[in-house]
Amino acid sequence: MKLIKYILFIIILIASVVFIKELDSINVLNDGTPIKVKIPYLTTAIGFEDGLKTWQAIIFTLSIGVFIGFIIALIQIISQKAEMISLKSNLRKANDELDILRNQNLDDDLELVDENIDDEL
Repeated sequence: MKLIKYILFIIILIASVVFIKELDSINVLNDGTPIKVKIPYLTTAIGFEDGLKTWQAIIFTLSIGVFIGFIIALIQIISQKAEMISLKSNLRKANDELDILRNQNLDDDLELVDENIDDEL
């Protein structure tokens, strides 16, 4: 199953590269210059005044999306790990309390009296 997953991932990766190369060759102006995509707040940075090529913009946005996804997943993993530690602590406390109750000595000084000894059926 893992092998199929890896092969599928490689096929998708190769198809993405072919798609991006084809997209780059299609998005050309009549004079032969590539189309540039201007991203807000990035046009003030040095080297990005004219914008990014189409394939660079796609890779940039996908990379940002993957990075944000990893951060969100990391936060969820940490919160679930903390919840699991808390639940294990509560379980350990309950097990300790149960062990104490199991090992507690019964009071042997109890005298059981049957009130129905003199009664006849």
